[in-house]
Amino acid sequence: MWQAVRRELARLEWDVEPTLTLDLMADWTQTVSSLVAIRRALGPISTADPLALLATATTGAARTAEVKPILAPSLAAVSAALADIGQDMAARPDFDRQRDAATLNHVAYELVHWVRLRTPDEKAKAWLLAGETALDGAIHAPTSRSAVGVGLAAWQNALAAVQPVQNAPIVRRSVALGHLAILRDTHALVDEAARSGALPGPYADALLGNIRELARAHQTTLSQMDGRRLGSTRVDQAVMLQVGTAVRQLTGRPESTEPLHVRLDVLLRSGLGQAVLVANLTGEPSAHPAAARISRLALEYLTNHRMLRDIDLSDAPTPPAQVEPKAAAPLEPRASAGIAPMEPTIPPGTVLDGPSILALCHARDLGAAAATGDPLNPPELLQGVDSSRWPQLVAEGRQAVTDMVGSVIPMVYAQTRRTPNAADTRGQMFVELMGAAYRFDPQRTSPEGWASYAWMTIKHARLRGVDDAGVVRKRTTVPRPPTVTLDGRDPASRAPDPAEVVEDRHAIAAITRAVEQLPPSLREPLMESLQGHPMRVIAEDLGYSESTAHRRIKEARDRLRDELAAQNHDSQWVSFESGTDPVLRRAQRLFEQTFPTSLGVDPGRGPAR
Repeated sequence: MWQAVRRELARLEWDVEPTLTLDLMADWTQTVSSLVAIRRALGPISTADPLALLATATTGAARTAEVKPILAPSLAAVSAALADIGQDMAARPDFDRQRDAATLNHVAYELVHWVRLRTPDEKAKAWLLAGETALDGAIHAPTSRSAVGVGLAAWQNALAAVQPVQNAPIVRRSVALGHLAILRDTHALVDEAARSGALPGPYADALLGNIRELARAHQTTLSQMDGRRLGSTRVDQAVMLQVGTAVRQLTGRPESTEPLHVRLDVLLRSGLGQAVLVANLTGEPSAHPAAARISRLALEYLTNHRMLRDIDLSDAPTPPAQVEPKAAAPLEPRASAGIAPMEPTIPPGTVLDGPSILALCHARDLGAAAATGDPLNPPELLQGVDSSRWPQLVAEGRQAVTDMVGSVIPMVYAQTRRTPNAADTRGQMFVELMGAAYRFDPQRTSPEGWASYAWMTIKHARLRGVDDAGVVRKRTTVPRPPTVTLDGRDPASRAPDPAEVVEDRHAIAAITRAVEQLPPSLREPLMESLQGHPMRVIAEDLGYSESTAHRRIKEARDRLRDELAAQNHDSQWVSFESGTDPVLRRAQRLFEQTFPTSLGVDPGRGPAR
């Protein structure tokens, strides 16, 4: 089935006289529509799917203002071969989904790499590199983990960080609040599984009753603490931040392609988020019996995990009659004449206000719902919307995501300035930003917080040190200079030059003179500050307030700066090679008076070199 595509890819690379196109980006947009149609035939597409990220990146590249038509070999034959594959998949449902999905990712990776190398515009090339990076991560990722599994791993790490500071009441309150949110979501999952028949009725009823009892115990713990009157150290604040981040990962908006039974299976295997450990950390007596019963129910599930039946509709094969690969072509603005291409609405780096962010998020949510929804059973957001408009909503949703990413593009270049492998790091940051644009929820924070959210996202991507493909990146920001030897001498040696030694001595003498000329009211607080004493101790020793001590230290530093700057500009240049210069002799004498010789060294002899 894929032989025709492979043959066209070989012709594209090696044909001596290929068919040319006047607009490579238009051809590439049509090809991406064919790739997305094949991916839709394989199953539902989430916003984190590499093909969905590739389509979003292609929208950003096609809408770059500086992109001009590119003369290059045509992709029409490749697009036609991909459309034939989509028709074949719709005609026979017995294809291997996993193998075809892996092959699709490889083909898409080769094509986007080919297009990126032939795109001259740097901004469009950065967008295409983001799609290439997403596909690279999907192809070479070490393992595939569920979102709930990742969140539970973060929750377990947070509980481990809590244990050294568990005696702090505000930390215990944070743990109780976080586990209460996890229990609330788990209760909804178990209730839905019980109503759909995925869990046996008696087991589900026992689990729901114990979840409610443990939740009441957490509420008792919270009612005994007033968070406004609890103090916290910086360590406590760091631990609470880690707990809150893990809870947001667990209770955030779930992936539409992650079935109910997968999320519930992970939660049951974890003892519903380490219920026993949480009960021990909060210290509430009424929480221990309920946590112990939940642990026994989780152990019962581990011994018989087949009690959770896989009846989730999103995991069932898609009927062939409902798949129309030709109808997926208008998903991209340049793929169909019926959808007019939209130009960029904002220039890169534009600071978006709250209403603009809300409008873009609304268009994004409509597009995501239209991309994954079923016209026969439309989601709540698309109630009353004609299904013929859904492709247009998908295109507008991707354009809204590219606008959100485009508003913070200068941050990417600021984070990758003077870094090794800047292009690869920049591509990974674009992928992270597209994911952040889909995850950003203006209802949980202010809409104006998008810029801060994006900044922290790309900062974490740079500091993480490993990309989605499992490749470790260097953390050094500046390449190490090479060491070159000349005639047996090492110019990178750490041994000081004699001229530098004399210059340092001269500077020390000048500073010493300037400090001695200060009045005692300024010299005394400055000397104590240089010795590392805190401002409170300096104020107590000298008998005045901390603000007065701070002001006098600042005034002393300003006087020293002015005095040294005046000496630097007024003094005449003296050759360091002159051994009889009186200034150097006086600087040497002041230096020896300031720093006396250490004990055990003969004053008549210098240190051995």
